[in-house]
Amino acid sequence: METLQRLETNRDALLEQYRSNLDDVYNLQDTLIQEILPSVSDELQLAPEIQDWAKEWLSDTLSIFRISRRNKFTRSFSLEAIQKNLLWRLTNLWPVEPPLAIPNLHCLPDNIRDPFGRPVLVLEVVAVDESTESQKLFIIRAFETLRIHLRKLYEMSEDNEKPSLQYVALLDLSQLSLQSLNIDLFTWTLREVIPRFPGMIAAVFMLNYSWTHAGLWSVFKRLLPEVALSRIFFPSNQELLKYFGPSNLPQDYGGILPPLSHLEDPIRPEQLEPQEESDIAALASEPEPTLRPNPSFISISWLSPTSLLNPFFGYPVLSSSRRGPVSFRHGRRRKRDLVRTLAMLFWMRWRRHITALLCVTIMLCVLKRGFRKGNSRFPASISHWLLSNRRLASN
Repeated sequence: METLQRLETNRDALLEQYRSNLDDVYNLQDTLIQEILPSVSDELQLAPEIQDWAKEWLSDTLSIFRISRRNKFTRSFSLEAIQKNLLWRLTNLWPVEPPLAIPNLHCLPDNIRDPFGRPVLVLEVVAVDESTESQKLFIIRAFETLRIHLRKLYEMSEDNEKPSLQYVALLDLSQLSLQSLNIDLFTWTLREVIPRFPGMIAAVFMLNYSWTHAGLWSVFKRLLPEVALSRIFFPSNQELLKYFGPSNLPQDYGGILPPLSHLEDPIRPEQLEPQEESDIAALASEPEPTLRPNPSFISISWLSPTSLLNPFFGYPVLSSSRRGPVSFRHGRRRKRDLVRTLAMLFWMRWRRHITALLCVTIMLCVLKRGFRKGNSRFPASISHWLLSNRRLASN
């Protein structure tokens, strides 16, 4: 089966990257936790609760691995991407809120996996009667819930050689219609959310796809990159059963498991472990920590071009709202801003050498002019001035 072979090839390539770069990921985490996080905390005056929360994410080896993989495992690019991601998380995911049930998103029980040991998600695409902003917040929290669950599976994995690194998703299109389609929300998710949670999905199986969805698919596939398109499959019922096996599918999709509504769902709040639920509730019940001396993190209106937390190094940026994205201070990347930053850094690095060179140049010009006029007393009259300038240059 072509689908099986392609997914096996992708899985083997991912595991090879994981094994080859795991030590580098650990070293990157050490740098982030021991050097970057303290610098960011000092600069933004983060409260201890926020620092602990940020450290929890930086300790997520799987998340750091996925971001590094997206950046070709180049250390400098990975550090920059993680710092941008940290700023985004502080503006969009803090303070921690109580866990919530995600409508129409189900995770099959932890013991149900695809042939390559990956957990399985089921998403039913339906219209949602909520404002666009509410849906955006909901999508962000849904991805964070999946990240935490995948980290838990990764840490609990008994096979260190083949841990759980990604999900496999079943996308049920039976209730999808043109009226329920929100292109703007879809493109926003692709642009703003998925890059913050890269590489979490290994494959997407489109279920209940019919000719009525062909027009919608022609629109969506133009928005997706080639890498994403290569992971999307349109299996028949027989192909789906052959890939997963009847014992790994609910009755809704031809398997022998109980219906989806009766299956245990490990990402639903009511099914969280007691200790885990109490920890989340305790975090949610705490008053929102403040940034000293400012009342909240978002009260910082701008970041300098050379700030460690600036996602666009070299350009001044603004954060204009509580959960709004970081934007350029002047609305765009201006070359003059970058030139000004580079000039400032150049001056900071070489100012002593430039000062000394200017002093020497001035002395030579003065001496040359004095000798041309034939003033024999000239050298003796400026000896004191030369000595003072040498001391100035040495300082």
